[in-house]
Amino acid sequence: MHKLWKRYVQLLDNDLCTKVFDNVKNLLVCALLFAAGTGALRGNYELFLGVLASNLAGWSLIIVSTLLMLLNISDGIRKLARLRYHLLLQILLFLIYALIAGRVVEIVWSFRSL
Repeated sequence: MHKLWKRYVQLLDNDLCTKVFDNVKNLLVCALLFAAGTGALRGNYELFLGVLASNLAGWSLIIVSTLLMLLNISDGIRKLARLRYHLLLQILLFLIYALIAGRVVEIVWSFRSL
């Protein structure tokens, strides 16, 4: 147990908390952009140039948020690859990340509908 605690303290000294919160912040920004893009596609909003501009803006936001999320995931996986037992951690954390990302998008959608 003492060895595990020392490893945890070492990770905290190496800015684990900052890295985790930065990753979550990036996830939230991507989810907000994705929700805004899908909201623009689902609604028939008349933007400045009409419905076509709304669809273009929606798809653009979805593409940008997807690229940013993939960049965020690949950065996290690259950092995990340096750790011991990294393959199992990568698979597990990727699945958890994908589930949380999907749920965050659903939550943002529900807030937008209020």
